[in-house]
Amino acid sequence: MLNRLLPDVYIFTDHYTGSESGKSPGYGISLVTKMTTGCILSSECAATHLGASELQLPEDLGMQAAMSLLQEIKLGGVVNSTHQGLLFILCALCPEDVSKVSVGKLSSYGIKTLQHIKEFLGVQFSIKLDPATGTALLTCIGSGFQNLYRKVS
Repeated sequence: MLNRLLPDVYIFTDHYTGSESGKSPGYGISLVTKMTTGCILSSECAATHLGASELQLPEDLGMQAAMSLLQEIKLGGVVNSTHQGLLFILCALCPEDVSKVSVGKLSSYGIKTLQHIKEFLGVQFSIKLDPATGTALLTCIGSGFQNLYRKVS
């Protein structure tokens, strides 16, 4: 599917069998893309059991992962929707300076993380929606969190 859309798709495989692959049967796929803006987006899928012992077909799994990656690209932003929460936490913990990030549609996990950050760290994000691109620009002033166990030189 991706080869029909883009001329420069590169596929790398990392195949394990037997004792190298762990004790769980199955397979999965991770797709990673580097955008022209330098951002890296990804999607992952793992085979699920359809019946008693029948696994999802590899072709169906690949199609599901490709569609998921294309959806992430369509949403825009600098991180996957699944990693929004981590990005927000890192912005909130950075020095007392302004952080700006652009994300696609806010995920429910991202929204909940913003609520927790406000409650626990007292850091509030300003959110400006861009209707033209469907992205959101979030800005905050970091909490200035410092690692107390870090050696001072």
